[in-house]
Amino acid sequence: MTKKRKEKEPMRELGKSILPFSRVQKIIKADKELPIVARDATFLISLATEEFIRRLSEACQKLAEREKRATVQQKDVASVVRRAEEFMFLEEIIAFQRTEPPQKRKPKALQNAESQSEPTMLDKFVNRGEESQELDNTPPPDVVMDEDGTMYAGP
Repeated sequence: MTKKRKEKEPMRELGKSILPFSRVQKIIKADKELPIVARDATFLISLATEEFIRRLSEACQKLAEREKRATVQQKDVASVVRRAEEFMFLEEIIAFQRTEPPQKRKPKALQNAESQSEPTMLDKFVNRGEESQELDNTPPPDVVMDEDGTMYAGP
């Protein structure tokens, strides 16, 4: 049984926008290059923003429905941005992420066996005990710290 929501279109009063006027005005004022913007222009920017959001969300919803999903995901938005010409300007902002299915977990017995057999970077410092020093008669490498705080084994 599929849940169906009643589509409730937000009602807008004449001369008003769904977006808060003061918030739109703050966003416009944040751009120092713009001169003072008239109240009517702010209202039209708000209406244009509503229309943009409506078109983008409808395109994303249609894509999700084609893939038999009810929830719009980030990959839907990225696909719409890449395919629809009217949203191409967002291509630099909305990154297309290739999502690969998560790798299957291995049983803990196999994970423990693999982790014990493969030496790690830390093993160079920790496991190199007095035994190895006696065998090859080489002093342990000095730990060198760069100005930026990175550390490495010195010569």
